[in-house]
Amino acid sequence: MDKNKGMMMIIIIMLGLIIAAIIAGAVFLLMSDFGNADGQQIVVEIHHAPQEISEQDIRSFTLSNDITTNLFSPDGGRHVVRVTVGIGINNTDESEADDFIDMLLEREIVILDTVTNVLRRTTRQQLEVVGGSEAVADEILDALQVAFGSQLIVRVYLGNLITT
Repeated sequence: MDKNKGMMMIIIIMLGLIIAAIIAGAVFLLMSDFGNADGQQIVVEIHHAPQEISEQDIRSFTLSNDITTNLFSPDGGRHVVRVTVGIGINNTDESEADDFIDMLLEREIVILDTVTNVLRRTTRQQLEVVGGSEAVADEILDALQVAFGSQLIVRVYLGNLITT
C-alpha cells in the first residue's frame, strides 16, 4: 500500500510539473512575437496628416504611367480598372518636399506595387458607388504612408478612372 502511495505522489508531482510547463509555454507565446521569425516586433500605425494644410501647400506628383489592373471580383467575373494616380505632397517645407519627390521618383515601383495591391482588393462596385473612389483613394493614402513611413504624403488623386 505504501508503494502505491509513493507512486501516486510521483504521478501527482509529474502532472503538476506538466501543467506548470504548459502554463509557462502559453504565457511565453502570449508575451512573445510568435508571428515574426527574426524576433522583431512589427507595429504599424497609420496617422493621417493634419487636414489643415491648404491646397496651395500641396504639390502634386503624378505617376509617369497609368495603372491598369484586375479588380477583385467575388462572383468570378473579370473586371479591370485603368487609372491615373497623383500623390499630394506637403510642400510647406519646399526643400524637404523636393528631397521626398526625388526619392519617390527613384522608388516609383513601390508606389505602383502599393496602389496595385489596394486596387486588387477593391471591387468594381466599391469604385462606382458615390464616394467610392474617394474611399479607395484614402485607403491608398494609408498604404503609401505606411510603405514610405512618411506623413509628407497627404492626398491621393485618382483621375481618368475607367472600369470594365
